[in-house]
Amino acid sequence: MTDVKKMSNESNAFHEGSVTELRLKRRQHAADYDHTESLLQNCIRTEENDIWNQEKNRKSIGDDETNIKRLFTIEEVPEFIRHNPYILSGYRGILNAKSCIESIFWWTNETINIWSHIFGYCLFVALTINDLIVLRIDAPFLDKFMVAMLLFSFQTTMIVSVLYHTFSCRSEEDMASFLCFDLLGIALSLLSIYTSGVYYAFWCHQGLRQFYLLTVTLIFILAMSLQIPSFNVDTNIKMATFVSWAAYGVIPTLHWTISMGGLENPMVRLFLPRVIGMYTISGTAFLIYITKLPERFFAGKFDFLGHSHQWWHMLVVLALYYWHSTGMMYVEYRMNHTCVDNFNYISYEA
Repeated sequence: MTDVKKMSNESNAFHEGSVTELRLKRRQHAADYDHTESLLQNCIRTEENDIWNQEKNRKSIGDDETNIKRLFTIEEVPEFIRHNPYILSGYRGILNAKSCIESIFWWTNETINIWSHIFGYCLFVALTINDLIVLRIDAPFLDKFMVAMLLFSFQTTMIVSVLYHTFSCRSEEDMASFLCFDLLGIALSLLSIYTSGVYYAFWCHQGLRQFYLLTVTLIFILAMSLQIPSFNVDTNIKMATFVSWAAYGVIPTLHWTISMGGLENPMVRLFLPRVIGMYTISGTAFLIYITKLPERFFAGKFDFLGHSHQWWHMLVVLALYYWHSTGMMYVEYRMNHTCVDNFNYISYEA
């Protein structure tokens, strides 16, 4: 009897312990549920606040008509507008297309970038009219076509650069699109410079001329294919391709110099310094561009005037004008000279 009672007490105790344990587990589950629900609510609230803050920030830097002409510091604008960490002020906000056009006439950190290439565009339009209409040069059609192609490419480079710097603050998507066009403009100018240089340098050697024209065209196609957004090519690789393409010009230059007999040839003495001058101007421009001088050492001091991208723009205009002048010298030289027979060149008759 005692054993039965004892077993009953143990059973009751076990039952009570199980109930207590079950209650504790339920309380723990309820606490965990409340904690999880609280975390979810906090996440939702944080996300809503972020969206609200982004919308508020977007409106404060662009949409409000009362602030539309206001300029901002680098901390106040979206990441895609911060094109240089050493330019601290003078940024436009997010603008619509109409305001972007109006901003051409504001004083911002993009003003000189825009107007330097508006000037360049007008310069090359004027040179086109002068070379093809006013001067009435008595040259073969292909020569005139080369000059026209060169100047048209330079005009394209200038105008797409203006469009990029004007509309880059409209949206991140527009910035990326216009940047692709900007790079296309640079590539077109490089292609035209190479084409005109090879055309005149290897005037009397058809095989070499065709070979180098083919290679520079293939490099152009490669450089352009890397700009396709779906390929998602790293920006540094894109830039390296352009630099390699520019450096490639040393090869046909050396080939031409050697095949013409070196500095003993008057044509080499005349035009080799022009090629070296072109590389000097372009190299200086690129060095300033990648080093971001002088603003790298004086952050905020050259925000509106004198920063690296402005120097880059002006040196690009100078380089293109310099090469146009060189091209006109080539045209004049070839109109007055035939091919050099003692260097195994094919005789040329205009």
